[in-house]
Amino acid sequence: MNTQQPTVNWVKNRVRQARADQQQLFDSGLNRLELVRREGKDIELSSGERLTEFLSCSYLGLECDPRLIHSAVSAVKSFGVQFAAARTRALLPPMLELDEQLNQIFQGHTVTFNSVGSAHLGCLPLLGSGELPSYPLRRGPCWIVDRAAHASMQVLQGILWQFGPVQRCDCSDVEQVEQACSTAVAAGNTPIILTDSIGSMRGVYPINRMLQLAERFEGYLYADDAHGTSIHGTSGGGYALAAADARLRHRLILLSSLSKAFGATGGAITVLTAADAEMIRRHASTYTFGGPLSMGGVGAAVASGDIHLSPELGLLQAALWRNVAVIDALLGPVLGNHEVASPIRFVRVGAERDAINLALHLRRQGIAVTTALFPVVAKGEAILRLAISAIHSQTQLECLANAITDGFDELGIRQGGRGDEH
Repeated sequence: MNTQQPTVNWVKNRVRQARADQQQLFDSGLNRLELVRREGKDIELSSGERLTEFLSCSYLGLECDPRLIHSAVSAVKSFGVQFAAARTRALLPPMLELDEQLNQIFQGHTVTFNSVGSAHLGCLPLLGSGELPSYPLRRGPCWIVDRAAHASMQVLQGILWQFGPVQRCDCSDVEQVEQACSTAVAAGNTPIILTDSIGSMRGVYPINRMLQLAERFEGYLYADDAHGTSIHGTSGGGYALAAADARLRHRLILLSSLSKAFGATGGAITVLTAADAEMIRRHASTYTFGGPLSMGGVGAAVASGDIHLSPELGLLQAALWRNVAVIDALLGPVLGNHEVASPIRFVRVGAERDAINLALHLRRQGIAVTTALFPVVAKGEAILRLAISAIHSQTQLECLANAITDGFDELGIRQGGRGDEH
């Protein structure tokens, strides 16, 4: 294991390698869409185009639920758009109500942030310090970072090195994680595995296997479950929580999003005890200094929390998984993540220009999808990402499948890329 912090300017290198492909993407008009209206999954652009979108990661359609909108407006009317004081100094009733709801949903002690990225920035240094009561360290941490972990974690590697060495590996490969943990312990460090639980550009990760390794090597699993929040678990606790053996929960640090399927805004971290949560509230820099919460977002989250803690959530989840099954049946194993417990599907393309051309073909058919090129995916492995929602109609799903099939035929594109599935 290399225990020396890299000196290469990796951000500069990535920008330079990505510039040409990203320029093509923006020049094509596929990015930076200007919406002027939305109704369900139908959107209208400033150009007058009307499209069915498979862009939004709000997998349950809750962001347009009248109850969330009413609660957001009510919170703003009562307390203003925001209260610009650190929450260490003043808390408002909706904030306290939301914390109590999230404790139940995520089965622990939950602290909210403006975003999951803000939670990472505030909590990872605190975890690396060894000061969180339930997460003691040996000499210090060794961070084992999944190569495909979300950019909000990857960008913090320079900060992580201040506390201990960083190893990067493919966390979908349990043998690689095991070797990294073994190396960490041999050097006297505590392994802390940093990974998504459902990848934004990949499939699902072996959460329980990694927890078993964390237990064996006396380390921890820090799981970003942004894409799994709300869509798994009786109360929407998420994929990582549902996959985890209850006996290993003390090894899990759970990160959840309130901005995707939850339908509101913000992020959250769930830890083992009230003492851990209080340590975060007092000493995580972005909790104290990360800016005030949006009161509209808090109000919407409270209304969403009520839905999560009711039987209605199960109906929404069932509608989502029915739609996922429909698209799987229509397109079959040609899709990345076919029959995987994720609402994200991929169309493997390969060449960057081919992916742009296929996305433009879908656009002409009235469909908007995410075109993912380097650095989001590897060079030469471009994909189209499809975010499936509970509120897509059967007709919309059929139109998507037909447009994809016709596009490959009409454009003469041969599918390529690895299209990882885990």
